[in-house]
Amino acid sequence: MESNEKRLKTEMKIQRAFIKIVSAEGFDKLTISALIKDAKINRGTFYIHYLDKYDLKSKYEKEIILDIQNIFSNYKKPNLDKSLNKNNAFLQLFKYLYRQKELSILLLKDYDSKFVKDIKNLVLSIASNATENDDKLPKNYANELLSQGILDFLIYWLEGTPVLKPQKIYDIFIYTRTLNPEQLSNRCK
Repeated sequence: MESNEKRLKTEMKIQRAFIKIVSAEGFDKLTISALIKDAKINRGTFYIHYLDKYDLKSKYEKEIILDIQNIFSNYKKPNLDKSLNKNNAFLQLFKYLYRQKELSILLLKDYDSKFVKDIKNLVLSIASNATENDDKLPKNYANELLSQGILDFLIYWLEGTPVLKPQKIYDIFIYTRTLNPEQLSNRCK
């Protein structure tokens, strides 16, 4: 039986190799042979932790979903009128994604995945106030605009050079939430 420290080190080696290979070649090209070679572990060690590459990816996705759910359940939604309250769900989300940026960006860019749909639903659970349909803008369209906009914002941020610190991106995010589309488009000129 592996000690917790050894298990954690092995999982970190696997995760670094996963990120490196998937970033360079894509998930479809990922093989267990390449992963174990890059992680410098043996095949048996990999299979102690995971069934296959799909199980590995699924565990990463589930871990991120669970962590974000915990953030959203343990922290409140920011109050736009009193944005001085810095200890809220979105600031914590930005801090978490910053720490997990390489893995997060890989998984968030798989646009058609269940993972991205789950992330969008989590974002909507805290960001959306829409409760009823509007004849001009049905709730499902409003939700898609809001959740996809936030998802695109996160991806743009995480791919930035340099990646802004969580507090800075949080301040930008909160500021954008107070602008109407016309005000926002005026900033694009």
